[in-house]
Amino acid sequence: MKKSNNNNSLKFLELAKEKQELGEYKEALEYYKKSIEEDPDNLESYFGLNLINSYIEMEKELKNDDNDCKTNKHIELFNVFNEFLDKK
Repeated sequence: MKKSNNNNSLKFLELAKEKQELGEYKEALEYYKKSIEEDPDNLESYFGLNLINSYIEMEKELKNDDNDCKTNKHIELFNVFNEFLDKK
C-alpha cells in the first residue's frame, strides 16, 4: 500500500485508527475522509474508510437480525482485516 508523505493526512489517518480501535466508527469515518481530502493518493485511508463503511453496514444488519449466520461471517471477516492492519 502506498504510504502518504502528507503530514496532515497522516495525522488524520492516525486519529481515524484511534477512533476505530475505540469503536467510535462514525468519528473514524470522518477522520478517514479528512485524511483523503489532504492526500487523495493515500490508499491506506481509502482502505480504512471502506472497512469502516462495511462495519457500519454490518452493525445495522446485526441489529435487524441477530441470528443471521451470513452477517456473523462478515463480522469475522472484518476482525481478520483488523488483525491484518494491526500487523502493518
